[in-house]
Amino acid sequence: MGVRLGYACINLTLQGEKGGPRFRNLTVKRLEPMSPHERRAHLYQVARSNLKTVSAILRWNAAHDIQLYRLTSDLIPLVTHPVAAEWDWQFDLAEAFAEVAAVAAEAGARLTFHPGQYTVLNARERPIVEQSMVVLAHQARMLELLKAGPDSGLVLHVGGAYGDKEAAAQRFAEHFRELPPGVAGRIWVENDDTTWDTAEAFAVAQAVGRPMVLDIHHHRVLRADDWLPWLEQILPAWGAVRPKVHFSSPKNEQRPRDHAAFIDPGDFRLFLERIADIDLDVMLECKAKDQALLQLRRDLERPGG
Repeated sequence: MGVRLGYACINLTLQGEKGGPRFRNLTVKRLEPMSPHERRAHLYQVARSNLKTVSAILRWNAAHDIQLYRLTSDLIPLVTHPVAAEWDWQFDLAEAFAEVAAVAAEAGARLTFHPGQYTVLNARERPIVEQSMVVLAHQARMLELLKAGPDSGLVLHVGGAYGDKEAAAQRFAEHFRELPPGVAGRIWVENDDTTWDTAEAFAVAQAVGRPMVLDIHHHRVLRADDWLPWLEQILPAWGAVRPKVHFSSPKNEQRPRDHAAFIDPGDFRLFLERIADIDLDVMLECKAKDQALLQLRRDLERPGG
């Protein structure tokens, strides 16, 4: 099957069209003065709109032969916030999720989530850990409602170091074991570009028995060694699930951690040459989203590409 490309969250092409689908959000400040009935109506309307946007994106992706897509963590606004505590979102949105699930199945979409920076499973503060578990449980539940199989997961960073990486890694493993099987079985560990390098993140992934998503860009930021031997070590843990990696290009030499808007085609060609015998899904993490993916394809289709 070779390499399949994907992108994250926003489809700039559709969003740029007049009246094109786009994701909406709500603020706590707007909802707090409302009665529970009014909040429910507003939450439902925005969430329903966002799910319709996902359907539109998945249809567009299918038309452009794109199977890999990352869902936004804000798909259902404020779903884990106390302001929405009285809202039975699963009941209200059951039909909407079923509609998206049908579109995803027809499109052959592989859907993932990447919980944000405040989802920290190895935090020292128990309230942060518990809130992180709530977020993970909600996103895992959304994947279930979307009828997503084991190839759909939650990409999670290890978290902070807190001055003691050994203790931080142990906390991650301890808190991981508290997760319900349906949540734990969705988690994939990712290396980052500030704290947990490839070797350290891989050790944590092995400790909890989960696959690792190798971020090539993050690896290059923190380590000087070759990423390919690490990828070869990581692959077996994926088992029957198609392995997934992240790829991006640095914005510039002054800000090497920042992601560029597009992918450096020469760098990506070298990447492809080195994984020629490996079937992979590659999530492109670019500011230009879908447009970066299409541009990379055009670059690769040119003579010599």
